[in-house]
Amino acid sequence: MRSFCTFKLNEISFGIDVLKVLGILNTAEIVRVPLANRTVKGLIQYRGQIITVIDLRRKFELEDRKKGENFLHTIVKTKKGVVSLLVDEVGDIEEITQSTRVEMSKSVQGVDSFFISHTYKFDEYTLLILDVEKIIEVKSEKLV
Repeated sequence: MRSFCTFKLNEISFGIDVLKVLGILNTAEIVRVPLANRTVKGLIQYRGQIITVIDLRRKFELEDRKKGENFLHTIVKTKKGVVSLLVDEVGDIEEITQSTRVEMSKSVQGVDSFFISHTYKFDEYTLLILDVEKIIEVKSEKLV
């Protein structure tokens, strides 16, 4: 049995291994970084550290938030350091068994399966488990 911190993004349910989640922040002043990758929203201070903020809506090429729409910072640890992932809302901690795991296709609910490590199916919804190491990778963008 594994435990995952769940959250929603554009009405899609996601999970991250609970052991990788350091905390959740309601607010933090985001400092913009000129010329940064479009998925990098900026930098915040978290417990004395300056960490990168990644906008998951942009990372997954979903619709941008409307001005004034709320978001939360999910603070996670990766092999390369601590980052903040912007999410719409945080859910519960789900304890999941292998029996609910399903095979995934190339794209799951519009999200590239490159970022997804597992998919779990429940009666009401599908939970996409993120691979946080792949989230922080910057795919090389082709310049025209």
